[in-house]
Amino acid sequence: MVICVLQDDDLAGSWETREFTSRDSETKLRTPVFFASIDQRDDSAGGESACTALVAVLAAALHANHPTMPTRPELDALIRDGSSEWRRLCDDEAHMAAFPNRHFDLETVLAARARPIAVQHDRAFVGFFQPESFASLSGAMSFDDIWREIAASAAAAAGEPGRADVYIVSWNDHFFVLKVEGDCYHVVDTLGERLFEGCDKAYMLRFDATSEMRSVSPPPSSPSPEEVIVTGKECCREFIKRFLAAIPLREELEMERKGCADAPHRRLQIEFHFTVLKEEEQDQARR
Repeated sequence: MVICVLQDDDLAGSWETREFTSRDSETKLRTPVFFASIDQRDDSAGGESACTALVAVLAAALHANHPTMPTRPELDALIRDGSSEWRRLCDDEAHMAAFPNRHFDLETVLAARARPIAVQHDRAFVGFFQPESFASLSGAMSFDDIWREIAASAAAAAGEPGRADVYIVSWNDHFFVLKVEGDCYHVVDTLGERLFEGCDKAYMLRFDATSEMRSVSPPPSSPSPEEVIVTGKECCREFIKRFLAAIPLREELEMERKGCADAPHRRLQIEFHFTVLKEEEQDQARR
């Protein structure tokens, strides 16, 4: 089990390499990680269901401050700020009538104009994990299809110093942020529990040349108890597949086998919303 321990003499926070085990205990990931001192559920934030507002705040900050990533006080402040904006939306009767569970959709949050951020819809993707295994998803775009598009964009970013693509990712009733650069990917998530059970700190994962993912249950022919699956920044792709989606996918496959699968397969749907700062959107519209 990984335990978050923050040192009092490291108030700004620092990146450190740690090892994590997936919830199904079949995969290990070793990669740099950065923890905030709180997550959205902290009493000082009060943003239990604020993830949609939080990703808008985070995406805007990542755009505005690139290439710098937030320090711990900055990340804490962004979490409190986004949570505050979520509570403001909760105070609006019209919003609460449309979203009584307080889980606002991204369009509602962006329409509130709390941050100068917009989604560029022609570069957004909607797909599913392993759609070829489900009759009702025949022909649907797969996560792997989407990732090829994202990786191609990352390759283009490598030739453009100072460029970074920032996606708001929606999956399984939660939002997080993916920052894509030429030599690395970052995942920023304000809900610590998504990383491992019991974690109460928001986190940033960096997937770079030092990252490594291993299978804890390699094939019988392997001479080692652990086998390297992938190294480098592509560990990000496998983190999403093996750490986030593996158990829901397995459960959906079992239901499909029994003939009682939930036809929409909502737990397998993943959306990548390509974001731009409003100023950039206006510049592109004028071209």
